[in-house]
Amino acid sequence: MTGKGEQEMETQRIRGVALIVQNPKGEILILQEYETKPRFGKYCGMFSVPMETSEPDESDYHAIVRLSEEELPGLDFLFDGVLQARIGSYQIVSHVWVNLYSVRATNARLPDSKDSKNKEVGNYRWTSPKKALNLWLRQGAREMINDFIDNKKGALCKCCCPPHEK
Repeated sequence: MTGKGEQEMETQRIRGVALIVQNPKGEILILQEYETKPRFGKYCGMFSVPMETSEPDESDYHAIVRLSEEELPGLDFLFDGVLQARIGSYQIVSHVWVNLYSVRATNARLPDSKDSKNKEVGNYRWTSPKKALNLWLRQGAREMINDFIDNKKGALCKCCCPPHEK
């Protein structure tokens, strides 16, 4: 039986941000999920692009800055113009919407998991966008990567496909 607080959390609309981070070689940053949160469409062992839940009344810009500090320590990219590089909005699961942005890393140095403020993700890697599609991806990540490959702007995905079985 779920408590009232859990029921309210399930029905409340949650916002978030996601990033496609591209290095100078054209590869994208993929990370691995270390926690299972089915209500967010993720399971331990899945791969994803970096994503973060926004705080109430937090702008996308500030959520992206927080995402980089908490999950991408040591990764160098320019925040200037990040909001102009919006790819689209994705309904990950029924109550979660994520805005996707693309940024370019200034080098190919990977984030350092040891310096991460949160231990929900790690195992960072650079890979080609097409190869990333062959990984066991978190719900929504496949659509995001495909829209990045197709160079879409203003995409609206109201139904992200559930992840394939591992």
